[in-house]
Amino acid sequence: MNNNWNQISDQALLYWQEFMTWFLSMSIPAQVLMIIGTVASLILAVLIVYFVLKGVGYLIYYILKGVYLLLKGIFEGLYKLFEEIYYAISGKPKPIKKTPISEEQKVNPPQTYVEPEIIKPVLKQIEIVQPNAVYCSECGSQYTEKMLEQLAENGIAFCVYCGKGYKSTKVAAELY
Repeated sequence: MNNNWNQISDQALLYWQEFMTWFLSMSIPAQVLMIIGTVASLILAVLIVYFVLKGVGYLIYYILKGVYLLLKGIFEGLYKLFEEIYYAISGKPKPIKKTPISEEQKVNPPQTYVEPEIIKPVLKQIEIVQPNAVYCSECGSQYTEKMLEQLAENGIAFCVYCGKGYKSTKVAAELY
């Protein structure tokens, strides 16, 4: 047996020496490129093996999850079917399950729809506003006749009640 291992090691050493003579006979840039290519190939092989194993793991996980959910659905369906058959045969009323009230439902109880009141319009007498009336933007008082004359002459008038100034600009308007 020991002799068998010696033969294997001698043959491996012979192949290694042949490879080293071939590798060292190449130029330095070719040796560097050979080392880089070998390392890149090893990294690529490791990545391929990793992603294949990861994909197989995901495949097994989702198959088992699907089988679990399928069996769970089947057994829940069978349970509900037999429960309905039991209550139908026995004549007992099926108990009503009360759902627990969540915190959100306690704080905001469900609101009911209330129809809005229909508001009827109130009929009033409408006063006709004078077309040449001017009101102060500060106190809301109507300009006096003297203030309107001053506004027409100078284009500037001051309110006699609050003192706020008003400046008007003339604008030409076209008739259509």
